[in-house]
Amino acid sequence: MISRRLFLAGTATAVGTTALGSALGPPASAAPATCQLVLRNASLPGTVRAYVTGHERATGAWVLLRADGSLYRPASPSAPQTPLPVDCSIPLGAAGSVPTLLPLPQMYGARVYFVRDGALDFFVNPGPALVEPAFATASDPNYGKTWSFCEFTFDTTQLFANISYVDLVTALPIGLTLEGDATHTVAPLPDGAVDRIAADLVTQAAADGQPWDRLVIRGGDGRALRVVSPQNLMAPYFDRPDQMPFRAYWDAYVDQVWAKYRSTDLSVDLQDGRGVLTGRVTGDTLTFTGDHSFAKPASKDVFTCNHGPFANNPGDSDTKKALLARLAAGFNRSLMLTHPTQPGGATSSDYYRGAVTNHWARVVHANSPIGYAFPYDDVRPDGQPDVSGAAHDGNPRRFTVTVGA
Repeated sequence: MISRRLFLAGTATAVGTTALGSALGPPASAAPATCQLVLRNASLPGTVRAYVTGHERATGAWVLLRADGSLYRPASPSAPQTPLPVDCSIPLGAAGSVPTLLPLPQMYGARVYFVRDGALDFFVNPGPALVEPAFATASDPNYGKTWSFCEFTFDTTQLFANISYVDLVTALPIGLTLEGDATHTVAPLPDGAVDRIAADLVTQAAADGQPWDRLVIRGGDGRALRVVSPQNLMAPYFDRPDQMPFRAYWDAYVDQVWAKYRSTDLSVDLQDGRGVLTGRVTGDTLTFTGDHSFAKPASKDVFTCNHGPFANNPGDSDTKKALLARLAAGFNRSLMLTHPTQPGGATSSDYYRGAVTNHWARVVHANSPIGYAFPYDDVRPDGQPDVSGAAHDGNPRRFTVTVGA
């Protein structure tokens, strides 16, 4: 399961792997109760099915949108991993045919899945809790299938959607168009991008001896089905750190950063007029103005942006979260040694220049026009473009999700 986390980086609408909920405060005016959902097969041959899952905003209960526009609410089963008893697939037409139109109610932590030439298997645990397809678990019945998803939240504030690549890229490119007070379009991956990403990671593994090639999941024909991000390769080993891939990847770089800022100020601009905080390292702790401190991060902490000193704790202040976001972005982009002021003073051409860097993010951005590649990828210097792959509108009328190039 991919965790659905809200990452408030302190930029305009900074969100990581999940769509934006109500954490940004009350809306100026309420969003409509429903929006038209348009599901379209742009170019894929064969059969294509969609699934829409999420939590009903009013009750918090798991729901699935059915092909007739009704909502299915799974009951709590007597045993874990009980197969979903109802077919909630939404068949789509042939490539380029008339799209499928459905009413979309307000939902949060929601996804639109697509699968080609097959169906997805969903399960229910007691609670009830929906068990969604796992993309990096070989024992999952969906592992060898060709499928993908986008994420959205539709609440009283707005509809927010993204095609985040924080967790994976797949051979099914997804694009978004959100029409409301304005029209927002997010382009899908270009043709062949997944194969190029896979090839680049194999090349990087040969260059530095790190297991970048293990991020590539291939089908029976040897072609890349999907490519997963480092944290998803590491996650099964969190309780076995001595066997964890990439376990020491960032160690030497972190040591260099800590050494640098023992005698040099690290300045972090919180942006939006919130000021600049200055930090220094004492012992093994990086402490900023106002007594906001961070221990030395491990590789797991850097790649996930949500462990150890980079854990996104609900009780932390907005200032601490804004610092966390900018530090995590600076590490993933290997800017911490070259740019003592974060996030300013850099452009995207400065990112990923170090030998030790988040090569997953580097390769994804080199092959995709837009989209998150790690949770705080929307952190950017003032005046730089937003390439986070998100769309949001407070008055959504039509939400179109397209699969295929």
